[in-house]
Amino acid sequence: MNTFITPTWVTKDTALNFNNELTFLNQCDRRWDDSFQNKPQGAQIGDTINVRIQQRWEVSEGQALQQQSILNQTVPITVNKQFQVGMGWSSAQTALEVEEVQERYTVPAGQAQASKWDSFAASELYKSVYYSIGSPGTANTSNRSFLGASALLRKVAVPDGFVAVMEPDAMADLANANFSLFNPSKKIGEFFEKGYIASNALSIKDWYTDALMPTHTTGTFTTATPIVAGATQTGSSLTVSGMGGYAMKCGDVFTLVGVYAVNPVAYTNTRVLQQFTLTADVSGTDTATLSISPSIVTSGQLQTVTASPANGAAITWLGATGTVSATMAATVANQSLIFNPAAFAFVMVDLPENLAGANAKRVNSKKQKLSMRWVEQYNIQTDQQPSRCDTIGGVATILPYYAVRAWS
Repeated sequence: MNTFITPTWVTKDTALNFNNELTFLNQCDRRWDDSFQNKPQGAQIGDTINVRIQQRWEVSEGQALQQQSILNQTVPITVNKQFQVGMGWSSAQTALEVEEVQERYTVPAGQAQASKWDSFAASELYKSVYYSIGSPGTANTSNRSFLGASALLRKVAVPDGFVAVMEPDAMADLANANFSLFNPSKKIGEFFEKGYIASNALSIKDWYTDALMPTHTTGTFTTATPIVAGATQTGSSLTVSGMGGYAMKCGDVFTLVGVYAVNPVAYTNTRVLQQFTLTADVSGTDTATLSISPSIVTSGQLQTVTASPANGAAITWLGATGTVSATMAATVANQSLIFNPAAFAFVMVDLPENLAGANAKRVNSKKQKLSMRWVEQYNIQTDQQPSRCDTIGGVATILPYYAVRAWS
């Protein structure tokens, strides 16, 4: 049976288990992998492509031509992670049955790599998402809240086909709250038997649960009345005051009085306060300059909000006790995501397989956008055959407004 234990067989088997174990990443956009291919030595750590996102146009009225600029907005995707599973066995151990190799080595290797990628991606991407439902540290069992998430996505012109990837406790809380509702009996049965929401529920097409979804620990401030410090502020930073003693975290979310999100196609007021996320940690006393996303843009083709915040406009932090003499404690919150798959990109690229003195095999799947390499090399000094299984790739948030974070 040992004749079946070849790099080709092992790589295919490990890759199959890798792909089967991906949860969050299997819901992300995979169209960009080919941009990294056809490089003579394969992609390298640090390789970047700039993904061009769709043009935004304003509609003008009247017969006179009102020519607009072509704005080639791009988002970088960088190959910045290479993960591996290293192992080895002696020549005597190659006599193992194929089934034992699968059980002991290839299946766990695929599962471990998939878990690493899923965990890394979710932790890397969630902070870039500013739209949010729920409250930090509080179970979200409200169907209206989740219906509101899909309603918000539609208000900002996100196409249907939403998926939800839920942290297990968040999924359990929501499913439990729906046992007694007058839903179709088949749906109730699936909630009860499987412990999670079925497909096509609450205006969301597909539901998944993923134990590797991250938590976010909110920032803190002492007694504070946070306000905007200065009128007509625009761009990706915001000066504020009244923060007391503070230590805010990348990924914290807030809203500004009088600043509403606009529909990015029709440029109409959604009547929903625009939510902003911090893109960097910041700490200090009283005043702060916040790095934020989305940028405050009040007009033109890239407009994001209805108006710039007024001087002295109140700031509401998600997780704070209020806006006047408020406090905010560090709170650990589960993070789940509801999104159109185009919100996020995941790329895997080819590693070279022509390696001096080694027996290597790379598996590629055009359909599944999968690339994995297995390398082994016999050591005559120890009678061992060290092996390694490698993947290389990167993730990026392409369209952050295509997603909503569900806090719990």
